[in-house]
Amino acid sequence: MKRSPLLVKFIVLFLVFTSVVGVTICSITYRSYSRSMFEHYSSYAEATAHLAAALLDTKKLLEYAESLQADRDYFDMLDRLKSVRTSMGVKYLYVQMPVSDSEYIYLLDADDPGDDLGDDLEDGKTSLGVRGEIDDTFTIPMNTMITGVPLRRLDITHSEYGYLASAYTPLKDDRGVPFAWVGVDIAMENLLIFLRRYLTHIIIATMGVVVISFTALFLLIRRSVVDPVTAIAKKTVEFSQNIHNDDFEKLEIASNDEIGLLADSVNKMFDDIRGYTVKLAKETAQKERAQSELDMARSIQENVLPRTFPPFPNIPNVEICASMKAAREVGGDFYDFFVIDDEHLALVIADVSGKGIPAALFMMVARTLLRNQLLTGEPLQEVLRSVNNQLCQNNEATMFVTALVGIYNRKTHCLRYANAGHNPPVLRNGQRRAEWLPVNRGFVLAGMEDMEYIEQEVFIGESDCLILYTDGVTEAMNEEEELFGNDRLLALISDIPGDASAREFITEINEAVLSFEGNAEQTDDITLLALRRL
Repeated sequence: MKRSPLLVKFIVLFLVFTSVVGVTICSITYRSYSRSMFEHYSSYAEATAHLAAALLDTKKLLEYAESLQADRDYFDMLDRLKSVRTSMGVKYLYVQMPVSDSEYIYLLDADDPGDDLGDDLEDGKTSLGVRGEIDDTFTIPMNTMITGVPLRRLDITHSEYGYLASAYTPLKDDRGVPFAWVGVDIAMENLLIFLRRYLTHIIIATMGVVVISFTALFLLIRRSVVDPVTAIAKKTVEFSQNIHNDDFEKLEIASNDEIGLLADSVNKMFDDIRGYTVKLAKETAQKERAQSELDMARSIQENVLPRTFPPFPNIPNVEICASMKAAREVGGDFYDFFVIDDEHLALVIADVSGKGIPAALFMMVARTLLRNQLLTGEPLQEVLRSVNNQLCQNNEATMFVTALVGIYNRKTHCLRYANAGHNPPVLRNGQRRAEWLPVNRGFVLAGMEDMEYIEQEVFIGESDCLILYTDGVTEAMNEEEELFGNDRLLALISDIPGDASAREFITEINEAVLSFEGNAEQTDDITLLALRRL
């Protein structure tokens, strides 16, 4: 995305602001000056009308209104009226008298200021008696006649006489009754010239103030804001390229305002990032070493457990398969199977409390002890009793193991087994009927010394399959926090085809548990061991 420089934004903002302020100031000033000028012209026109009225003989004017004949006195008044018009600089000066509601007559009408005085006297031409029509433009003079006082505002009109501002004052007879009015017309062009000239001066003055203010503000913003922010931005980019350089020079901005505070914060950020980077590098190295160690521990654990299937090619009537899926890099579950002699096979499945490295280490110890004791040929209750006592010694971590051990006789097809707090196995017969193997729970290994365990026995028929598992199977949880459960496991094993191999039993169960968990995280190790008589 294209970025706009900060200085450009300030310039645009300032221009918009000054334009609005300048227009507002010019508008307000112009209106105030216009109002003042109109008031001045109104007073000026009213004063001119009063002056003209004071120079007129109202009795003579009433006589002229009846006779409509001009004499020497008439022309004297006309000359005085022309003198007032000329000296006051007005456009028109005249006396009009209404003769009806719709008509008026001129009593006196001073000529245009360009005419010479006295011309009317020589040629005998006057406006006396000239009639005119009273229309809507005569509202103010007619109100002046009605009230007997001049209206103190200009009457602005556009007509064939031009663009005029008019004022009127009434003429009264001896009884004080208005009978005519003196009209004064001022050319609006003069007023507009003054207003335009004033507006031009205001605009020029405002532009001057704007230019001076803009220059000062531009220099101030550039020096106090834009240049420091640009320096901070460049220094930040430079820091990202020299983050590990101890000789990197920090920001040096001499400012006591928020920009200076920002620069100090950026310098502190540089120090924090460098410190965090060093710390992160150390932690990353430690994690990589720890991960390498975990990978090695996982490899060792996987290599310790039997992973070749079928494991005993020379034993044709027994099929064994197993799997373990750790919840973490290393797990606490384990399985084991091995040949004791020509007739007997040992089976072990166990679950160590806890997870991770401690559980894996305890698992290795427990597996070694169980394998060694089973190879002695002792009864299973003695095997578990001996292993339990050994694990209880120096067990400061108070860890324990649930385990189920068995010895399968390949000739009699009997399985002797003993349980130390582990889940009961499932036996699936050739008729595809699965049932729990009856077990005496027994106490967990490493929980308490000198515990007693009971050895039990079961016959494995043709095509029967024995499934040993850890609680990671039945306690697997989906996204709705629902457990896989014993009933689902028993139903699943019952539905597996009768001719399925031990490997297929393991695969079906693992896939069913994985599908059940969905996107939920695996919380416990999942371990399975299957023995099937062929």
